[in-house]
Amino acid sequence: MRWDHLTLTAFGGIAAFLLGAALLFADAHELFTPVISMIGGIAGLAHANQERLKERIETLEAQAVRREWREPTKAP
Repeated sequence: MRWDHLTLTAFGGIAAFLLGAALLFADAHELFTPVISMIGGIAGLAHANQERLKERIETLEAQAVRREWREPTKAP
């Protein structure tokens, strides 16, 4: 696991989700704050996963380009 801003964003999203769930179970009368916290936590996780996927795709594309330059196709 790499410790970068995306990992910290994911952990922050998990923490926000758990905090929202704890607030919801503790006092179910006011739903606005816990639900918004839980939605924010899920959004944080989704954002971190999307950014990590973008990094992986960029890496794979760079590897493909390097491979094409090393092994050019021969015309028949």
